[in-house]
Amino acid sequence: MLRFYPIMIRTFEDLPGNTSLVIHSLAGCNLHCFGCHNYDELVASNHEHYLLPDDILQQIKMSGFLFDAVIFSGGEFLMGNLEEISVFLTKLRKWFQGKIIINTNGTFPEKIRHLLERELADGIHIDMKLPYHSFDKNVDMAAYQAVLGVLPTPELVQNMMSAIQLVVRHNSPLSQVRTVKYPVLSEEYFEQIRSYVDELNGRYNSNVAYKLNEFYFPA
Repeated sequence: MLRFYPIMIRTFEDLPGNTSLVIHSLAGCNLHCFGCHNYDELVASNHEHYLLPDDILQQIKMSGFLFDAVIFSGGEFLMGNLEEISVFLTKLRKWFQGKIIINTNGTFPEKIRHLLERELADGIHIDMKLPYHSFDKNVDMAAYQAVLGVLPTPELVQNMMSAIQLVVRHNSPLSQVRTVKYPVLSEEYFEQIRSYVDELNGRYNSNVAYKLNEFYFPA
């Protein structure tokens, strides 16, 4: 069952040039990233009060004129059941004329593909937290685990790689590849990530934005 956090945030920064409403799902998360601002409140807590999909749709139907984009975040929004997500976004399309953006850590590439192919999302804001393309037996596993909060497996890393390639190849002007400037990593990591995203854009003749965001310790 899809459930959503009852507090929503209006932002002018996540999608430049648009007024966006950020809606957090309570689907949980399969990572526990370093310094995550949302984990304790949205993932690790029990929620007696939450909104259901019809509640979200009704609120957007009543106040959608106040914003021109909705961003679904988490936790990890795509941990939810794909059929339920698809039905929900299909209904949202009928009521809301603005843009639909999905924030994701990239661990569910086939769900991303499904939503893009059916035009249920206008853009994907996908994390590339580490230089996944350099992952091999010689990688600094401690750094990966420190950032992701889980021991990375080759399958996990391959899923995230596939998702990033999919998003760049799709080439929506509303998509982004994003990295947080984690203080536990050296500048070399961020240079490798930027270089790889530039390479993918060149390979697919795409122009997906890359964002290196500052890290802020949770309050």
